[in-house]
Amino acid sequence: MLAGPRGRSASRGPSVGRPLVQSPTVVLPASGSPGWDELAVWWLCRYKASTQRTYAVYLPRWADWCTAHGVDPLAARRADVELWLHAVADSGLSRASVAAHYDTVASIYRLAYVEELISANPCARIPRPKVHRDLQRREVLTVLEYAAYLTAARALGPTHHGIAVLGGMMGLRASEMAGLTVESLTSVRGYTTLTFIGKGDKPARIPIPLPALPAVQAAVADRSSGPLLRTRTGAGLDRRAVHRYVSGTARAAGIARPIGPHALRRTVGTVGLNQGIPLRDIQHLLRHSRPETTVTSYDVNGDALERHASHQIAGFLAGWAG
Repeated sequence: MLAGPRGRSASRGPSVGRPLVQSPTVVLPASGSPGWDELAVWWLCRYKASTQRTYAVYLPRWADWCTAHGVDPLAARRADVELWLHAVADSGLSRASVAAHYDTVASIYRLAYVEELISANPCARIPRPKVHRDLQRREVLTVLEYAAYLTAARALGPTHHGIAVLGGMMGLRASEMAGLTVESLTSVRGYTTLTFIGKGDKPARIPIPLPALPAVQAAVADRSSGPLLRTRTGAGLDRRAVHRYVSGTARAAGIARPIGPHALRRTVGTVGLNQGIPLRDIQHLLRHSRPETTVTSYDVNGDALERHASHQIAGFLAGWAG
């Protein structure tokens, strides 16, 4: 049973009969602290399955560190979390990954503190590790690369082709593509649309552009129900399978560097902005809450060397020198 900061049973913890939102889809390894394990299960149940799988990677790393250093996670101090974050950073992971580790641990401690399971939040005064987005490796396909990718996808089959247009023309995320069904297709005022639940459990309806429609129709075939994208055995895809299909198509197209589904999504944003489509429309297409997200994370060619303003300035100034 979870205990509060003064050794009493937590008045609002899961062991007093509060119903869980859903059963966890992942099983966390035991940490050696029964109270922490019970808290972790309760905390994890608050998230959808894809988020649970992500957090289930990061949280055990914190529990393992605590076990190795003789620290009860429910009694951890700020210094313990800081030492762990330094160890994570020193392991060679990217800044974004270090920040994700912090976000996971900070989230569970916020819940524990609010529910009075701990007397102090060890993460409260630890700033989130900074992520310099300009220095992150954010892959995007050039127009010629996407043309080769689309050609390769068309030759590989309807599922590869469907992913190529859903991700590279319409900007869907991997989890969104995996969750599509035949029933997701509807007709609105003459447009064939996809209706689905996107990131943040927000409903979305997107028209299928005419160049993308044949690929989607080929994926549907003559079915009236079931997953839109299928494996060769007829099973639906999950998020990881979408990653594998995208990587395989990129290799078939002769693209040597690693390419994932989000590279297709970034391609949509970057190409759209380069073509002069208003930022508001690209933001709406990608379903971003803020335009800053669209510009900072998806206009990947915004600082491209060949488009850098210094070329024009240098040419102008050099002309005066004769």
